[in-house]
Amino acid sequence: MAGPRLLTRGRAAIVAVPILGFLATPFLPFVREPTLVAGIPAGLAWTGGMVLLSAAALHLVEARYLRTGGRAADSDEAAASSAPTPEEQP
Repeated sequence: MAGPRLLTRGRAAIVAVPILGFLATPFLPFVREPTLVAGIPAGLAWTGGMVLLSAAALHLVEARYLRTGGRAADSDEAAASSAPTPEEQP
């Protein structure tokens, strides 16, 4: 069954942005200095921002997947997996 692909280059690029942000955290100069952003340490603010960006990126990837026919593909897959096997049928 051919349906929409969940992982495409564009969707992988969207998710890669917060991942690279997390990986870059120890190398950022403002994270290593004792600075405050809105009353919290800069490293914690940066990490919190990356968490929010990760959630937004995953939501965007799912929305694009569902818009390209993913909902129908998921429904078909669920129906196929819940169908009884020949051994289970009377």
